[in-house]
Amino acid sequence: MDDRIYLDFNASTPISPAVVDAMRPLLTEHYGNPSSPHWAGAPAKSALDRARGQVAALLGCTPEEIVFTSGGTEANNHALQGVFFAHRHRGNHVITSAVEHPAIREPLEFLKTLGAEVTVVPVDRHGRVDPEAVRRALTPRTILVSVMHANNEVGTVQPIAEIAAVARAAGALVHTDAAQSAGKIPTRVDELGVDLLSIAGHKLYAPKGVGALYVRQGTKLEPFIRGAGHERGRRAGTENVLLDVGLGAACAAAIEWIGRPSIRHLRDRFERELAAACGNALTVNGAGAERLPNTSNVNFVGRMGAEVLARLPGIAASTGSACHAGSTELSPVLAAMAVPRREGLGAVRFSLGRTTTWDELQAVLTLLRAALAPGVEQDPRVHWERLYADGADAQPSWHQERPLASLALIARAGLHRGARVVDVGGGTSRLVDALLDQGLRDLTVLDLSSSALERSRQRLGARAEAVRWIAGDVTTWAPDGAYDLWHDRAAFHFLVAPEQRIAYRQVLLKALRPGGQAVIATFASDGPERCSGLPVIRYEPETLAAELGPTFRLIDATRERHLTPGGQAQSFQFSWLQRV
Repeated sequence: MDDRIYLDFNASTPISPAVVDAMRPLLTEHYGNPSSPHWAGAPAKSALDRARGQVAALLGCTPEEIVFTSGGTEANNHALQGVFFAHRHRGNHVITSAVEHPAIREPLEFLKTLGAEVTVVPVDRHGRVDPEAVRRALTPRTILVSVMHANNEVGTVQPIAEIAAVARAAGALVHTDAAQSAGKIPTRVDELGVDLLSIAGHKLYAPKGVGALYVRQGTKLEPFIRGAGHERGRRAGTENVLLDVGLGAACAAAIEWIGRPSIRHLRDRFERELAAACGNALTVNGAGAERLPNTSNVNFVGRMGAEVLARLPGIAASTGSACHAGSTELSPVLAAMAVPRREGLGAVRFSLGRTTTWDELQAVLTLLRAALAPGVEQDPRVHWERLYADGADAQPSWHQERPLASLALIARAGLHRGARVVDVGGGTSRLVDALLDQGLRDLTVLDLSSSALERSRQRLGARAEAVRWIAGDVTTWAPDGAYDLWHDRAAFHFLVAPEQRIAYRQVLLKALRPGGQAVIATFASDGPERCSGLPVIRYEPETLAAELGPTFRLIDATRERHLTPGGQAQSFQFSWLQRV
């Protein structure tokens, strides 16, 4: 078996063989314009008509109600903007949900600049919209309700038929983004009761760059692109017959897969095995609600989702929607579901597909058991993100209202207001507050934890705009110029590996100008051997200066003692050095 395992089918699917076969003649034979009435255009028009009928068959509508688009995002934009511009004479109010994809959220933000009023209804802890919340949000000026059919991250299926009944009774049109649900569960428009529905080809085994918008007959919709009369005047431009045929073939194949229990059984078995391995350290997002049969979004409690995935070599999965993966912030969807931060930062989405096998899932489970075993060392960045997610920055051992020892040495450095200062590991330090109070104008804060930086930005409010905030590792940081002062009260003593300390020295030399000064605080020789679960190295001023090498001259030092929240005394040594 190939070592690589794909479990990110909600992000994109492979093109199915049937789709490839359907598209091949368009690459080699049928090159005519489908609008041309002659022999070359006829095969292209026939292929386009067949594809339109295949999409309509999946949705249970007429071919004339299908508009081909460049993807789900365009289809959503067309639905939202098309309704707003065509109906703003009777209203400007749109209702949507708190868990929508950016392809809904961002167009609505744009429409707000043109006068639209948008109400965002909440979801429950399963990610489900209450139709009664939609009813309460309706006003006489509501023209559209847009709620996704199934969530791309957690898979929760919304009660679209109930929502549509409420909205249409009030005279509002209803749109649903069915990009994730099409081909997985029934999406017949009359059963859902919607006026508009969007699909995306690459979510159901068609190529990327193609989608479709269903527009119920009689629905007034402003054209999305103006020009010639393509797509019944709704989207000008010669049709992309190749991709449209691919989408049609994919929709035809999808009909055979809807309702098959095999993928759901695999997903449920996978979650049971995960729960048995992790116990209380695992929660399932959306459990208790109807979910897409292929989607398993789980929280590895107390960990970071990115860390878990990094320990699964060859496994393609996601920490959330692919459109905003990589963030260390809680997913907006999980935040809307009120998932606790300590759980949600450990979220990983495994989304299964038609080709997924139990052997593959067993291989993933084996890797997960090894990655989550007690004693497995964590990446330092993940370690600090987890601690700050648990609220560690609220404890007095993590910062001081007035970092007196640091400020006393910095005062002696004789900095002018334009001096460049970098605070290393100062994510939740109050030092930057004090330096701003003193009028310094060129401040940089570098910290491993983006969560820690965000807490400080929120604390400072508008004053945070005067500071450069950098989330990164000091040992790999590339300084953007020469600094006058380097301050570090939180990083150097955690560098227990010789190569880490060498890298630190190299960055320090690049960052600090000749004659520049450094204030570096470390645990003193009578300090603890571990801090926050990590080992540390303890230093006296002379040993620190020796570690940094002859390029740095020790000017002075001072010692500070404080108590941890548990009442333990900790001894810090502050060393003031100059680059010679």
